[in-house]
Amino acid sequence: MKGSMRENGFRAIGGLAQQLATGLAPKGSKGGAGRHGVPLMRLKAEWPAIVGAEIARVSRPEALLAGRGARLAQGSGKKLRLRVAGSASVEIQHMTGRLVERVNAYFGYRFIDGVRLVQGGIVASPPASALPAPDPETARRMAERASAVKDPDLKAALMRLGARIAAGRRCMMLGGLGALLFAREPHAQDLTGEQEKALAVRPGDHVLGKAEAPNLIIDYFSLTCPHCANFAAAVLPRVRKEFVDTGQARFVYRHFPSDSIATHASQLAECAGPEKFFDTIDALFRSQVDWLTSAEPEAEMVRILEKRGMAAGQCLAKDQLLDKIVDDVMTGQTLGVRQTPTLFINGQNCGNPGGIDAIGKILRDIGR
Repeated sequence: MKGSMRENGFRAIGGLAQQLATGLAPKGSKGGAGRHGVPLMRLKAEWPAIVGAEIARVSRPEALLAGRGARLAQGSGKKLRLRVAGSASVEIQHMTGRLVERVNAYFGYRFIDGVRLVQGGIVASPPASALPAPDPETARRMAERASAVKDPDLKAALMRLGARIAAGRRCMMLGGLGALLFAREPHAQDLTGEQEKALAVRPGDHVLGKAEAPNLIIDYFSLTCPHCANFAAAVLPRVRKEFVDTGQARFVYRHFPSDSIATHASQLAECAGPEKFFDTIDALFRSQVDWLTSAEPEAEMVRILEKRGMAAGQCLAKDQLLDKIVDDVMTGQTLGVRQTPTLFINGQNCGNPGGIDAIGKILRDIGR
C-alpha cells in the first residue's frame, strides 16, 4: 500500500487538480475520455459487484488519474480516485491493495496500479428535477430569438438552454439574497447528544489554553489543505496571542484528513506526542509546498521532521496512531463537517471565517 501511494505523491494542484479529479478531458487531448471513459463508466456502474455491498456503501469511484509522465492507457500507472465516507477512510486505506487486485481481476488486465482516497460524503444521486417554466416576458424574448432557427430539434434545444439559464439566474439571485440575510452570524442548531459531546473538549484532544477559559474554538483541519496552512501561518498565531494567551478561549485541533497523504501526515503529528503536537503541525504546514510537490511526500515529511530532531522513521508503521485520527473524523462527521478548515466557535459552525477580525467579531457576538 505504501509503495503505491508513494509513487508520485500529491501532484494534483490548483486548476490541474480540478481537471484530473473530474475524470474528464477534451476529446482530442491525450488520455481523454475516449480512452478510459467507457471502462470508468463500467467501473462506477458495477462497483458493488466488484468490491461487495459493504465497501460499495461507503465508497464511490470518481476518476482515473495518470501518474507523472504517464498516459491513461492500459497498465500505465493509472490510479483510481476513490471517494470514501469519512468514518471509513482509514479502514478503506488499509484495503487499497486488495481493491487494486479485485478491480484488475474483474477487468482481466492491469486496469489500475493504485488507489487515491478522497474523503467526502457518499450520497445517492437525486433524480433530475424538472426545469421551472420561465416567466412570460422571458419566454416571449426566448421565442423571438429562436424564431429564425429552422431546425425544430435545434430550436427546442435552444429553448431548453434558455430556460436553464433563466432558472440559473433566479437561483443566483436567491442565493445572493440568502447570503445577505444569513451570512451575518452562525446559525443556532438543535443538537443531538452525540453532537453536544463532539462540541466539548474530549479525552485525547490537543488543546491550547486554560481549562477555565470561557470560549472554545475547535478547528477541523487537513494537512494537505492549503487554506488550513494559511490559517495556521497567518491566523492561528493571532488567535493564540489575542484570545488563548489572554485566557479568553481554548483552541482545539482535530484531524479531518482529506486524502491518504494527509492521513499519514496526521499520523506523524500524533507520533510526536502531546507536548510537541502543535509544533509538529506548524512545521508540516510551513513546509507543505515542499513535501506536497515531492516525488515521495511521506518520505519528505519524515526527512523534514527528523531534521528537527524527531525520530519519525517508524511512525507510519504504528497503526495505533490512527485511532485518534479516526475518532476525530467520526466527530467531524457527526457535526456535518464537509470541508477544511471548519471552525466551531462555542458550538456554532463558522466554516472558514477568514481572518482574525472575523473571529473576533464572532466571539463578540456569541462569546461567553
